[in-house]
Amino acid sequence: MTSVRYTLFLLTAAYFARTEKLASFLRGFGLDRKPSPRAWFGIAMALIIRGFGHLIIISGLSKGVSNYDLNAFRNTIGNERYLFLVPLVLLAPVFEETIYRGFIYIAFRNSYPLWASMALVVAWTANTHWQQYSASWVAAFDLSVITIVQCYLREKSDSIWDCISCHFAFNASLLFVGHVFR
Repeated sequence: MTSVRYTLFLLTAAYFARTEKLASFLRGFGLDRKPSPRAWFGIAMALIIRGFGHLIIISGLSKGVSNYDLNAFRNTIGNERYLFLVPLVLLAPVFEETIYRGFIYIAFRNSYPLWASMALVVAWTANTHWQQYSASWVAAFDLSVITIVQCYLREKSDSIWDCISCHFAFNASLLFVGHVFR
């Protein structure tokens, strides 16, 4: 179901971006370029933000948030349990970054100043991740800061791969700090 939802969102963005061929789609969303050296900054920031959130949670100052994919992974026995990690670790970074930073952020940025565009994308992220935002202040803080970092990456790079790698590192690090593999 997650794949269908992401595909529908991506096709809608592709339609409004007026892409007609795969090449224009890749070029329009910044997927045809290699990651820049700033990708490492994004990965480092993702790990720092995840670490900060984890320290707040283990100190008892806030509660953590889980989701369907993590719960299904924990409660399923056998190798098929790893299929529940695909939406979290692979699909979300590629599809969300293509839509959020490849289309929505650029659309806002073409009409508004930098900080207004970032604020609108943070509001969009809050709307689409409301379960996490409403359940824990540290999750809301972490998601807002990582969104700002990803908007910065998109601002400084023509490649959306920087944002995808940052998102991937943020989501994948949850598997280790969230006691999923322990």
